[in-house]
Formats: sequence, C-alpha cells, structure tokens
Amino acid sequence: MAGGSGSKKRARRTRKPDPTALLTDDLLVEILARVPYRSLCRCRCVSKRWRALISHPDHRARLPQTLAGIFYHGPVAVGGGGSPESTSTSNCFASVPGTAPPLIHTSFSFLPDREREELVLVDSCNGLILCRCYRFPDEGEFDYLVLNPATEKWVAVPITRRWSSKVQTVHLGFDPAVSSHFHVFEFQVDIDDDDYDAGDGHVLGVKIYLSATGVWSHRQSGWSMEISFELDLKSVFLDGMLYVIARESVVGSVDVEGKTWRIINFPRSKDSRFYDTGGGFIDLSQGRLHLANDDDMVGDKLAIWVLEDKDNEQWTLKHTVRNKHLVRRKHVHFGFHEFIVVAIHPDRNMVFFVFGLEKTLISYDMDSGKVSIIRNLGRTCNEHFLPYVP
Repeated sequence: MAGGSGSKKRARRTRKPDPTALLTDDLLVEILARVPYRSLCRCRCVSKRWRALISHPDHRARLPQTLAGIFYHGPVAVGGGGSPESTSTSNCFASVPGTAPPLIHTSFSFLPDREREELVLVDSCNGLILCRCYRFPDEGEFDYLVLNPATEKWVAVPITRRWSSKVQTVHLGFDPAVSSHFHVFEFQVDIDDDDYDAGDGHVLGVKIYLSATGVWSHRQSGWSMEISFELDLKSVFLDGMLYVIARESVVGSVDVEGKTWRIINFPRSKDSRFYDTGGGFIDLSQGRLHLANDDDMVGDKLAIWVLEDKDNEQWTLKHTVRNKHLVRRKHVHFGFHEFIVVAIHPDRNMVFFVFGLEKTLISYDMDSGKVSIIRNLGRTCNEHFLPYVP
C-alpha cells in the first residue's frame, strides 16, 4: 500500500477558547454567587481573573462567605526538631473542618520586610485584619496597618503612635456591603502609665479613623455609665455600630461618627440567681449579634443568646449545654485561661472554643450536639484569637 504510517500527517491540537472569557464580570459573579462555598474556594485557582473577582470587596455581599479558620500567635518549629529549644512563636492559622484552606500566607509575605518584622494582629472584620507594626530602634512606636490577606493588599493608617496603656483597646469596623472603606476605633481609658494606682481603667473617649477621608476624629464617651474593657476581646461591627464586651456585664456600642452611644445589659435565664453573669464573648452569626457566656456563675453551663432587638435590649436564649458534655468536666472557668470561646460560626449553629493546658481548639455543633477536636494550638499559644472570614 502506498503511503505508510510515516506519511500520515498528525492532526495539530488547537487550544479551545475559554467560554467564560466571553462573560462580563457582573455575569460571572452572578454565576459564582450560586456556587457552594467550598466550590467557590476551588474557583479561585481557575485564573487570576476569577481570583480577583472572588476576592474583590465589592462582591463579598453577593458571594458565599464562611469562617475559614482562626489566626493566633503560637509555637512553630525552627531549624527542625521538636524540642523547646527548636521552637519559636509566630502568627499561625488553624483551618476549621468543612472548609477549604484559604489561599493565604500567615507570614503575610506580601508585606515589605520592615512591616513584617514586628507585626501584631489586633482585630479582624469581614476579611480585613488590623495590625500593629512596631518600629525600630524605638520599640515604643508603632503604626496601624490594615491588611486584606485574600487580595494581598494593605494600607498604613496615618499618624505613628507611641505605645501607651491608655490606648490598648483598638477595633476595626468594615462592612463591604455598605462601603469599601473601613473604620478604626481607638479607645482612650483612664490609666496613668507612670502611676498604675491612678485611674480605674474606664473608657474616657474614642478616636475614630475613616479611610475615606484619612482623618481621625475624637469623641468623649457618651455612655450612661463608666465601663471598662478586657484586653483582646472580639468586637462586632453591625449596621454601622461597633459592639464591645465590658467588664460590667454589659455590651457597649458606638456608631462610626461617635454620636450614638448605647449600653445593652447582659441577658440572664429566668432561673438564674445572679444578674451579673460571668464573662462573655460576642460574635456575628446569621446576621445577628450573638453572646456566649457562663449563664449562672456556677461554672457548669454554656449559654448562647441572640440579640433580637437592639433598641429594647431583647435577648432570646438560643442554646444551653453543660460543660460536662463539652469537655467532660462539670466546672470550668469561663473566659479565663481554661475555657475560651473564640468564634461563633457566621452561618451555622456552631461555636468554637479553646480548652486546657494544650490550648485545644474544639468545635460544638448546637444542632447535632457533636463535639469535635480540631487541633492542639500549644501551651505557649497567645490567648488572642482572630476568626477569619475571607
């Protein structure tokens, strides 16, 4: 037969055009909005365009978001080995079950070296992280940085600060469904750095920074009572108001202009013998403010409340569970080193807490009653935890 196989021409492979390239950004976002969260995480890897669209702040309100994990400052191995001499501490991240790990680097390698050397994570809100960046050679000086780990973008907040006990409490407010701009709330408290016996630590006022204008404004406290804050407790930003837990068993709130100040009393069960319950933890879940606390001060029950009406201080008891079911112990010290609530899931009936000497991160599903151990964070783990929703 004339013409063997060697004379056959091989068909050239042609690259098929990407059909999604014909879609406008708005149409592609509309399609991605119908995709489950875990699949959306995989879609980030399709192309640079897809990742940029998914990570863009303007699209957060339309695309599914959920808790990706917890940032914390914990032990890491250096130079191999597992001995105490071969470990150091650094910013770490613990993913939660049921979610794909976010495509971020806990070292924040997108920052210049100078900004990464002494970086302390302070607060998180809707995908943004507020940090303090300390300056050398003067370790007392620092700048505030606001980072978006998903887009690897960051901005320095104007005016370098000096460390002072008077401004230990600072929080971040950001709602991408309303605006692409953020607010920083820096509370001033009644403490004298030179005389710790002077002052009782109550809040005197707040400085509020608005990224839209680049300006700080100061307001005197407008709360009807003197309140003080525990350090490193999570805040909630909802409907233009910042909510913070106070030691006086109340939730204090202030708006972004410093004009509206409210005090919301802690709830209590009908059978509770005490009004001033134990320490609390607040978080935003399913669009509403949630409070977790030790309801009866006996130390054997965790209670989850929902604020149904902010104006009338109307709380609804959502769930209670005995500590014995959670950690096989009847009595624990809520909010102290032993038992620390770190997050309430943004769209599920699930609470996350850290327990014990090894700082074990545990989840509890309120619907099924299932308790799941996620991982040990380590004894030297700093007890400041930041839930992260990319």
